[in-house]
Amino acid sequence: MLKISPEEQKWVHAKQPGVMRAVMRDVEGGGRTSLIRVAKGATIEMHGHIGIEEVYVVSGSLRVGEFKLAAGDYHFTGPGETHDLEAYEDSVFFAVTEKVIPGR
Repeated sequence: MLKISPEEQKWVHAKQPGVMRAVMRDVEGGGRTSLIRVAKGATIEMHGHIGIEEVYVVSGSLRVGEFKLAAGDYHFTGPGETHDLEAYEDSVFFAVTEKVIPGR
């Protein structure tokens, strides 16, 4: 079992400006569970996924690929699919990745 309180979350800057990540758990084999903060106007470039990615939007609104997502929305990306991301407002989402893309 694992519990991480908000005070224990370690937020670090991602390589993209305006994006921060708090890794909750690294999974053997390359997976990761994270909270991600994206500032209004920030983007994440087009990228592909080795394994699945599941996203749940906690707050704000953003575009993932062709889909506009708001708080409470869920998005699934399958292996080999690609997408980019743009934040319409300050946003937080919860992401579970099966395998992490090298360099991320």
